[in-house]
Amino acid sequence: MNRRLPRAYWCHADTPGGPLGPPPGGLLTTAPAHAVAWMRASVRGLTPGLRRDARRRARIWLGDRRTAEVAVRSLRRGRGYAYELPAHEGTWRWTAYPVSVLPLLPPACPPISPHRSPA
Repeated sequence: MNRRLPRAYWCHADTPGGPLGPPPGGLLTTAPAHAVAWMRASVRGLTPGLRRDARRRARIWLGDRRTAEVAVRSLRRGRGYAYELPAHEGTWRWTAYPVSVLPLLPPACPPISPHRSPA
């Protein structure tokens, strides 16, 4: 019987780097709400270093709770979500999308080779 692989959500940021620093690390989570919260926290952390127009756009996006709810629903439906923020330094892009996760074997159950008999 084939079972569906568990779903997780991979989040990352593609950024131009530069004076605002390196892109934030990625996140792998099993909850779409955590994925969107990570994106929002990452944008919020970057906002103080942005110029006025980009900072204003970021704050508008951060203040729009409905957009966050739409993002969570999109992830739950198996679709990705991205937020782009054009800035003087370049375009920052945060992405979250569903991925399948392969379950790991517990350490007490090593795989058995078909060419060897178990001990």
